[in-house]
Amino acid sequence: MKADERKDAILDCAKRLFSRQGYYQTHISDIIKEAQIARGTVYQYFNNKDDIFVTLVDDFLEKWINMVSFERAKIDLNTISPKGFFRHRIKQTLVFLSEDADLCNIALRIGLGLPEKVSIMINRFEQRIVDLIAEDLKFGQELRNVRNTINIETTATALTGALLRTAHYYFVRKKKQKGYTQTEIDTITEDFIDIFVPGIFVFREK
Repeated sequence: MKADERKDAILDCAKRLFSRQGYYQTHISDIIKEAQIARGTVYQYFNNKDDIFVTLVDDFLEKWINMVSFERAKIDLNTISPKGFFRHRIKQTLVFLSEDADLCNIALRIGLGLPEKVSIMINRFEQRIVDLIAEDLKFGQELRNVRNTINIETTATALTGALLRTAHYYFVRKKKQKGYTQTEIDTITEDFIDIFVPGIFVFREK
């Protein structure tokens, strides 16, 4: 097994354990056993359990940013409708979270009182979503598509909380063995949009 493949295998095993057992109940020895490797092999790639966890969340954040980008989807911002703009961010986030229930569980259910470095990464993940939504809302206000009376910070925070809670409910608590179909995710997306669009946009679109 190549070095990169071995590192990914360790991360994959750690991800399953963190999701199933939680951060505190998962130990390096558990990861070693799950990955079926020598103890020294883990330390070739990671300093400790915190380092493994932070790597997982950091990788999760980078992949999410790429997933929701308009450039990746080759979407023309000059032609997309306000509702279409909003739909893309919401749907792609739901698709992304649905594809990995373990990471979804880790990122959305981790408890309080974590080591500082780990807590910072979890907060960074949530804050990045808030920041991106806030940027979108400000952009919408500049184009006069988003109500100028809404509080950007409050709205972005509310949207983030609702989106993450929705993802956790469907993809972790109501997880399906074969996963959610595209049609089912489309339905969840439209339900989410129908709730928030009237209070955010200047006009409603059909």
